[in-house]
Amino acid sequence: MSQQRQPESVRESLIEENEFSLETTFHRSASAEHLTPIDRAPGEYSLTANPDPSEAVLDVYGPGHIALAVHMGAGLAFAEVPDHEWNSDDRVNVSVKLQDIIDQGGLIYPVESVTTEPVWYFTLPSGQVRVTAI
Repeated sequence: MSQQRQPESVRESLIEENEFSLETTFHRSASAEHLTPIDRAPGEYSLTANPDPSEAVLDVYGPGHIALAVHMGAGLAFAEVPDHEWNSDDRVNVSVKLQDIIDQGGLIYPVESVTTEPVWYFTLPSGQVRVTAI
């Protein structure tokens, strides 16, 4: 399935229903080896997307349909709440703003396999996203 442009009305509904704003930050514990420092921006990194999503990602962008993902495109899952227990010498907690995902054409999908905290899968058409260490 090829990635399609997210209908603005669906995105607006997701933002409203989940009480997000374009400034909402999402969090991920990233392996230090997958982070590429951005020159002249201390604490800023480029993080490469995974080539395929988990099968537990739901596609909510069809016309009134919700379907389990078979292939959504390269992306990464981010949680609504940071988990500092994952910090270690080889892992770094990073954050990204919803605006940054939307600006690069990313789509938002709920991840259904995570039961503790809400997690979202963001497609990343450029194959990477700029994140900030927290």
